[in-house]
Amino acid sequence: MKVSSLLRVPAALTLAIASTGSPLRAALCDGISTAPASPLTTVRVAGAYLRPLLVAAPPGDTHRIFIVEQDGTIRIVKDGVALATPFLNVSSLTRSPADGGNDEQGLLGLAFHPSYATNGLFYIFHTDSAGANNLVVRYARDAGNPDLADTSTRQVIATIPHSSFGNHNGGNLAFAPDDGMMYVGTGDGGNFCDSLNNAQNPTSLSGKMLRLDVDATPITVQIWALGLRNPWRYCFDRLNSDLYIADVGQNEWEEIDYRPAPRSSGDNFGWDVYEGSHCPNPSCSPTPACNTVTNPIMPISEYQHPAGCSITGGYVYRGCRMPDLAGRYFYGDYCAAFIKSFRVVSGTVTDPLDHTTELGGAGVKVNSLTSFGEDARGEIYVVDRDGEVYQIVPILQNLQVSGVGAAPFLPGDTDWGWENLQLTSGHPITQYRVYRAAGNGSGVFDCVFQSSANLWPGGDPATPAVGELFSYVVTAVNASGNQTSPGTGTGGTPRTLSSLVCPL
Repeated sequence: MKVSSLLRVPAALTLAIASTGSPLRAALCDGISTAPASPLTTVRVAGAYLRPLLVAAPPGDTHRIFIVEQDGTIRIVKDGVALATPFLNVSSLTRSPADGGNDEQGLLGLAFHPSYATNGLFYIFHTDSAGANNLVVRYARDAGNPDLADTSTRQVIATIPHSSFGNHNGGNLAFAPDDGMMYVGTGDGGNFCDSLNNAQNPTSLSGKMLRLDVDATPITVQIWALGLRNPWRYCFDRLNSDLYIADVGQNEWEEIDYRPAPRSSGDNFGWDVYEGSHCPNPSCSPTPACNTVTNPIMPISEYQHPAGCSITGGYVYRGCRMPDLAGRYFYGDYCAAFIKSFRVVSGTVTDPLDHTTELGGAGVKVNSLTSFGEDARGEIYVVDRDGEVYQIVPILQNLQVSGVGAAPFLPGDTDWGWENLQLTSGHPITQYRVYRAAGNGSGVFDCVFQSSANLWPGGDPATPAVGELFSYVVTAVNASGNQTSPGTGTGGTPRTLSSLVCPL
């Protein structure tokens, strides 16, 4: 195979910085090379976890992700290393499966204050030790060690009674980008068919979406919406603050509700008069007449059992690596372990995709899909209750020129991968730089060839010797002659580049 055919650069070569809506977002994506949105795969995050059910990160913190374990601990993965000491441990304060609690009790939610970088405040949702209430609790990080919480700062800011049954706790926490309020999703109180009649009761905090002004004194709690069964989970689109709620159904229908920003209070999502868009409720009888719910909010998407049995809500992709995925909402199902996505255009679901095979669902890797997660850059994670956490990543095209008998250069077996770069307005590309590294892509990329063409006709002094391999990374140079971004290798380590010019 000729060198020139292997090193041909696509005409759609683009810069490393994705289009963004804010300077902060641009800074988060700076230095991240973009890649195609297809095909995708998952890579396992370091560490082994006991009943994990959430991944989160403080705003702007690109070095750490926080992994919530249901039995009461929050653990940190920092620069790819799982830290031994938990960030927070409330296992003695919560009833969970570890001490005989219901499978749906425990530490269920985590959210960081939008100003966490300066005020250090974060919030958790957990069942109390008696299993009688669900609590929303505020903490601050340790003043001397950002990898630890200060347990002395614990303050319960909301108590949701939940004494009759152990299931349907809800538990998600999320700050809305547009109003800065924290939203709390609560389940209907458990059992089946809302036997406590909470979801449609405007005086009960169960079966609701609550809104908390955590910066007020005292903190205020508002019932923002009602008619939910067990919202697991919901998210706000980082770009436009649109709300997506995955509400677990009874025996027939799983649903996704959607409310575009700006939102207003008073929405009624129908449970238990409706299951999904269906009334009379096909799983419960008797239920109140359909007209007892005024202007119910119908799901934007739903699916029937046995395609799944318990929906797991995810996130709208707004990450840096795969701009072609922008605006795509990911979700799955706990029982079926499928992972799917769609976009919403003008209030309608469009372009549905099934990612189950490529992302390792259906019992291959992800057996019990408890949650998704986001890091500070908006990259999405998949959480398996069996103890694994995975990040959704592109399969990178590795660029190589090999001699006879050289070892294969495959995704996952190398220290780096070649990434497509994307052209954005304001960063005109006038030439390309191609670096060569000897030895399976490791070490310094020490040979640079510059060209204004979309391909590299040569640049190496010779054909690779028998059993040897040349590997390459391609970056762009802007109109000022500055390299736009070398990005990082597949392991996340910044590339080391030199200015040594390739002999021709």
